[in-house]
Amino acid sequence: MARSTKPTSAALAEKARRDPAIIPSLLDALNGAGPARFKAAKDLSLISAAEPGLLYPHFDDFTALLNSASSVLLWNGLIIVGRLAAADPWRRFDVVIDEYFSHLWDGKLVTSANVIARSGAIAAVRPDLYDRIIFEILRVDSVPLPTKECREVIRGRALEALQDCRDAVAGDERVAYFIRRCAESPRPSTRRKAEDLIQKLGV
Repeated sequence: MARSTKPTSAALAEKARRDPAIIPSLLDALNGAGPARFKAAKDLSLISAAEPGLLYPHFDDFTALLNSASSVLLWNGLIIVGRLAAADPWRRFDVVIDEYFSHLWDGKLVTSANVIARSGAIAAVRPDLYDRIIFEILRVDSVPLPTKECREVIRGRALEALQDCRDAVAGDERVAYFIRRCAESPRPSTRRKAEDLIQKLGV
């Protein structure tokens, strides 16, 4: 079997660490025109997974993607901003938190899932934002989505987010109630995630 030639997060991050010109070059492509924007967004997203600190000085470039008319660029913006927000010594995320969570209401499953994906990790390291973030995670039962199956998928993503901040949510009855309801989900993967959390949290 041929080995994949796709770059890994760690490999791209290491390359960017060794060559300081790579990230500015990717940002130039991201802020330019044409299909090169999408590859740059993907590469930057991979770097953010392994080494968010390399991208943190360019936080504003990524928050600008939250206004993008391109769904692909918006999704990558949500992913990167979410990762940077979990490693945010200057608390830049606070400025865009309303805009970030407003995309829960875009009516698209992928968009909502990308909003939720890093929320738990942020809540785990930002106790001052805990109530706000948990409120948003638990709103997944209300956001507009096209089908009932989409609802169960996003509930599964919310459970993953709660897993990321499991220590922080221990004892929160709002969270326990949501998890218990998800344990009755008709979607097996969502149900299993809920059952796992019930066991780990004792709810």
